[in-house]
Amino acid sequence: MNNLSEFCTCNDKACPLNPVNHDKGCSLCVAKCLKNGEIPNCFFKAVNSNEKPESYTYKDFADFVLKNRTKP
Repeated sequence: MNNLSEFCTCNDKACPLNPVNHDKGCSLCVAKCLKNGEIPNCFFKAVNSNEKPESYTYKDFADFVLKNRTKP
């Protein structure tokens, strides 16, 4: 297990891109997300770790942030 696998908040340990399954850290996941126009799961979890987004697009991330923001 590498240090980044301890940092990763993704619960999908079966995913071959998860850092617990290789020694390349987050690079493989981030590269896949960039290629597909997506935001990595860990960004959504940083906003709300209890809710799963419908999809991982940039727009869905923006909507997710607005939906989960704390209002003053």
